[in-house]
Amino acid sequence: MDLKKILQTSTGKELLSEYQLNLLTKHNIETMLDFHNAEDQQLHKLLAIKLESVVKIKNELALLHRDSERLVETVYESDFGTGIEELDKFLNGIGQPFRRGRVWEICGETGAGKTQLLYTLALNFAWKHKRQVLFIDSKHDFSTKRIQDMLLERKMDQETSEKAMANIQVVEALTAKNLIDVLKEFDWQMADGVQAALQTRVVVVDSLAACFVDLRGSSDMRMMRDCLLTEVACRVRKLAVRGVAFVIGNISFADQDADYSDDDGVEDGNSDEQCTRQQIEPMLGAYWSSVCTLRLSLEIPESTDCGDSDDGIVYNESQDDGLRMVNVLTNSYGPDGDTCLLQITDAGMV
Repeated sequence: MDLKKILQTSTGKELLSEYQLNLLTKHNIETMLDFHNAEDQQLHKLLAIKLESVVKIKNELALLHRDSERLVETVYESDFGTGIEELDKFLNGIGQPFRRGRVWEICGETGAGKTQLLYTLALNFAWKHKRQVLFIDSKHDFSTKRIQDMLLERKMDQETSEKAMANIQVVEALTAKNLIDVLKEFDWQMADGVQAALQTRVVVVDSLAACFVDLRGSSDMRMMRDCLLTEVACRVRKLAVRGVAFVIGNISFADQDADYSDDDGVEDGNSDEQCTRQQIEPMLGAYWSSVCTLRLSLEIPESTDCGDSDDGIVYNESQDDGLRMVNVLTNSYGPDGDTCLLQITDAGMV
């Protein structure tokens, strides 16, 4: 739909000009759907109008185009939800419900359960919304059986299970360049109106660190890594503006090893020291931390963690009861530092 339709609304006609519409286009807000998917705060700053005016324009557009199924769908299904009740309550409380255009990072040490959480989020979305999820596997280990086992544990009938499985599209991207190519292709398909791409609302990446594992060591390699990481960030942001939500897995290591660590599940021999929670940092440095709207750390609570605790008790790793703590590291829309507890089960995270 033409952005000039905005000028047909009473508020848009009063406050906006074609110059401002051109500004929207320059910031990759090229269609009415892009406009509705854009964050209110972004439009407020870009158009130099009040937040209330942004909301009024969106509401007036919804009424003006109430016969457009795709546009109405965008307005009324802006919040996806994770399908994990405790997590959704927690996220609503910190101003970060899972919705269009959000870019989340889930980081944690090896064995924390990041992949299980990513599988759960992908399956919950594919089942609940009956929409496609693009699952980018960078570790060459996506497990269809793991998804099937989760569905069996949920006692889903065969037809529902098959549809949910079909809605999870798995693509391998084993290097940073592969990942960029996948994101480029997805963006082109959305721009060309390919229905499969338009039906895809969520992209899951497991894991980002694995794509960059070979780009370590020399200054030249680090420079190449930074260039490729910048391009990944640009591709992610552009798709987020189009309304695609991202959930990106990353691995955490001790602070001194964060930029030298191996991919998810493989250590490089420099992480033998016992680490406190404060020492743990996600891989890929400070620049990447600015890309995500929400950065979560998935951790084994101290009561079940291995190593020495403050009270001198040594906890055994084999005693892991599946309890996990979600810790908010950074949050673009609310407070950080808050935590909630999740449980690993055969049906997924709950």
